[in-house]
Amino acid sequence: MGSNCALAVVTAVALTAPFSFAAEDTGRIYVYAQRLTAANKWLPISCGDAVVAELKQGMFFAINVPPGRYTLSPAKGVPVAIDVSSGEESFVRLDWNYGVGRSPVPELHAVRKQQAREQMRFLSYLNANKMLSSSVSKTDPREPELRLIRRNPE
Repeated sequence: MGSNCALAVVTAVALTAPFSFAAEDTGRIYVYAQRLTAANKWLPISCGDAVVAELKQGMFFAINVPPGRYTLSPAKGVPVAIDVSSGEESFVRLDWNYGVGRSPVPELHAVRKQQAREQMRFLSYLNANKMLSSSVSKTDPREPELRLIRRNPE
């Protein structure tokens, strides 16, 4: 019986090892637009030279990339350079630069993890038809929040 238990443990470790190793070899960049932003139309977002997704207000997406430095840019806007480390998450927010006598210009900004998580709390994950790259996660990669359900005492 002891050998069966040991075999089960070895099998479990062998099956999970490739998945955890692969996750540590990549990082994730979250790109989001708050609900109260000027992005009321779909705006292409590029990573390097390739458009990876389209974004608008109240939405976000996640890009899985190998460690390194990446430049993300909105169409006809101001880009941001961001460093990605293995197993780490980085956050980029779409903002707008307003000037007198001209249309608002889209800008991307790096945001601290804690601030971004709070701002993304009630945003929706991007629809699959707006994902233009296989590096974009097809489903929301955030961990689901635990919610307590209270019974009404009667």
